[in-house]
Amino acid sequence: MKRILLLMAIFMATATGVSAKGGPTIGQSPVNVQDTIIIKMANGAKMILQLQNIQQLKAFQNYSLDSLMRELNSYVERVDQMENSNPGSKDMTVTFNTSKTEDGTGDQVTVTVQETTPQGEVKKERHEIRINKNFKIDVEVEDDGNNTKVNVDVPNKAERDSTRAAHKEESYKATKMNFNTDLGFNAFTSDAADMADLKPWGSRYVSLNWHLKSRVGGRKSPFLIVSGLEFAFNNYMFEDNVVVDEVNNTTFFREVEEVNFEKSKLTHSSVNVPLMALLEFQRENGKDGFTIGAGPFVGYRMGSHTKLKFQEGGRTEKDKTRDSFNLSDFQYGVEGVVGYGGLNLFAKYNMNDLFKENRGPKTNVVSFGLRLFM
Repeated sequence: MKRILLLMAIFMATATGVSAKGGPTIGQSPVNVQDTIIIKMANGAKMILQLQNIQQLKAFQNYSLDSLMRELNSYVERVDQMENSNPGSKDMTVTFNTSKTEDGTGDQVTVTVQETTPQGEVKKERHEIRINKNFKIDVEVEDDGNNTKVNVDVPNKAERDSTRAAHKEESYKATKMNFNTDLGFNAFTSDAADMADLKPWGSRYVSLNWHLKSRVGGRKSPFLIVSGLEFAFNNYMFEDNVVVDEVNNTTFFREVEEVNFEKSKLTHSSVNVPLMALLEFQRENGKDGFTIGAGPFVGYRMGSHTKLKFQEGGRTEKDKTRDSFNLSDFQYGVEGVVGYGGLNLFAKYNMNDLFKENRGPKTNVVSFGLRLFM
């Protein structure tokens, strides 16, 4: 009898807890606590299931009683086997994973047996059912030798919400790493006569960013400090058959008339370290809202080259030259980002001159475009 009562109690507790792990709540109108579902079995036995609200009634129809009873019966058999194999043990815990999804999560039933054996004392067993780590049901069995009493404790909505909130607080991390990509364009700030004109669509900027984002002021604070590494690639594509030349350790732009270039560009790459103050707000539905941030960066040039593409003798020729071209090694400047939802724009201003002092045309570089989050 005790075995049947325990099996029924675990079944009732699990069925009662269905609405806690199910989909959205459909309504809040409670059903009278006296309402029951009576299931008559072939052997004349009756199963009585008490319902606390309409959500439990709606969720109950999704369960197959035969398969659930068989599964719960296997739990009790395994507990009995462990209990018989360890007769001297006072405490025992058995955990069953009833289902698993691709990410390894699923329903979990934990049965803990605690038995006191001194004469005259009541024997107690405590069974704990956990669903998705956030919902817990307690089943307590008391047996004095003549009578068996089963108590089922199902937490209410407030208790479930409190458990979920505590779980989220435990898993909260103030610092997280994310990866994003900047795609945009470059422009020179100088329009002096010794500066070359750029092709807007060919002068592209690409940056691969690994950012450490540290939230300041708790999990609900919108204020973050962003640092990390940015690998930037600057392309400057020239108009009017302009090439980069170097005479007497000085770089200048020279226009060539005898060759019609399909492509003439200067490219350099750098690794940068930003330090940005960022505000990230969320909308009422929890999705990303308004974002704004700005801060300085420093970096170092890793490499540079020029590339020419032209037709000669009916064939396409390419000429690639690797050199420093007197470009500044040390990079520094300011950058900022602004956006809403999934759309974010960035802008970056290199405060250092593109070329070393008195070694090339005097200009700075501005980069701007879209920041894509991965």
